[in-house]
Parts: sequence; structure tokens; C-alpha cells
Amino acid sequence: MRAADLHMTQEILGYSRFHFITLPQGADDPALSEALDALGRRMENMHIVEGGPATEAFRGGRYQYLRAERGFSSERDIAHPEMARADVLIRTECADADPLDRYEEGLRHEIEKREGSVETLSGIQKPRSYTSYAMTQFAYTLALPPASGAVLPIGVVTPQNKTREWWKMDWMRRESFFLPRYDDEGRITARGHALASKEGVPGIYRRLAHHPEGYGLKEGYDFVGYFEFAENDAETFRAVMAALRDEADNPEWAYVQEGPEWWGRRVGLARDLWRK
Repeated sequence: MRAADLHMTQEILGYSRFHFITLPQGADDPALSEALDALGRRMENMHIVEGGPATEAFRGGRYQYLRAERGFSSERDIAHPEMARADVLIRTECADADPLDRYEEGLRHEIEKREGSVETLSGIQKPRSYTSYAMTQFAYTLALPPASGAVLPIGVVTPQNKTREWWKMDWMRRESFFLPRYDDEGRITARGHALASKEGVPGIYRRLAHHPEGYGLKEGYDFVGYFEFAENDAETFRAVMAALRDEADNPEWAYVQEGPEWWGRRVGLARDLWRK
């Protein structure tokens, strides 16, 4: 389904890739670490940057290394072992797709010649769009800005699809699921997405990547959610996800199918990807 057919914005602000890497056990390989760092030499390392990207940096491309935190990741509705069992994630973003294509080509060459695998989720960045100025203010006035890995060391990826029933809905009905529901006396009967996730707004940095070809397709995910936060906010993240998954409190989730919830720790150098 195309964005235009769903009354959703078609504007593209940038491109994102999530490269989930699996290597044979004991893959602490100095030559591989050097090769990976060389691939990113012309790109900005998000691990050391405070705040959002400068225009020039976004044009050249940016990357972030994450080492798997296996004890916190979990399988969800959609089986995806290549992602769920990955040792490493390299997240990249750029204003244009070409630098990311070149990076991925080099990455696959280095990993596959070592008998490893790369599972890539691709997405596009779009403008934030809500039903009103008030909702945009509610969702983003207090939103946590991006920060370095020293400040926000944990990264989580949560891919998801919406069901066929969701995409068949009128766009006004779909948007209504993000708002609270009230009874005839004005009491809230279900908080909806906006209030269920409210506690995470000031402490969890969040990004959303959309499927490049549209929504409700047979392959890939409609959306890939990405979050970063401090150690102390890990419980807040879990609480927010539990609230969103409560279909009585957030009826939207009856129409959601999730891929694995993958947790990682941000690191600044490739040599730290396989070292604890």
C-alpha cells in the first residue's frame, strides 16, 4: 500500500539501515575491526556526538556500533532468528541512499568472507505527522534529544507490522487509536498510544523508520522503531512497552505484529563489538 493511498506523508527526509551481524563463535578478529572502522572513516560516528547531526554530516552518512545484550532481547510475534540471534548491530543513516549502499556492500564483503551473515532492515525517515499542533507539542516538546553513547548507552530495535485490518480502516479511524477513549461522563476508558507511552517521552530517545516501498507488504516490516536511553531508564522503557502491549488500555496493539525486540549496548570502536 502506498503512503498516498493511506493519506500519509510521502516526503523522505533520509534513509536508515539496521545491519544485524552474526559471526562464528570467537570472532574477535583485529583485521575485521580495522576493516569495519575503515568503512566508516568518511562517516560520522554517532557514538561520540551530542545532539542531532549537522547537515554536512548527515549528507556524508553516520554510523553507530551496538553489541548484543542477549539477556534482555526477546522473541515476539514474528519469528526472525537472523535478527534475534545477531551478535552485533551496525545502524547507519544518511540523507541519500547511495553512501549506505556502498557501506553495506563493503560490510557484506568483510562479514561473508569470514562465513558470517548480515541481515539488513532498510527504512526511510519521514516528517513527524500528527492530527494537530497540540498533539505534536505533546509528543515532542519534552522529547529527549539524541546524545552520545556515554550518555545513552542502551539501544533497542522493535520492528513491527500493522495487520491487514488496520490498513483497510479509514484513516480517521486509524488516527483515533492514538488518542484516549472516554465514556459518556468524560472518564478515560482506554489511554491509547499517546498516554500509554507518555512516561517515556522525556527519558527515551526515539526514531521511526518506514518501509521504503510502502505498508502492508508481504516482505519486510512496516516500521522499525529505534530507541536509546540511559541504564536508569531501562525499566521505564520496559514499562512503556508493557503499557503499549496492553490491548485493553491501548486498543491499537490488537492490530500490531512485532518482530524481535533486540537490545544492544552502544560502543565506539569495532574492536569492542565482540568484547565485554
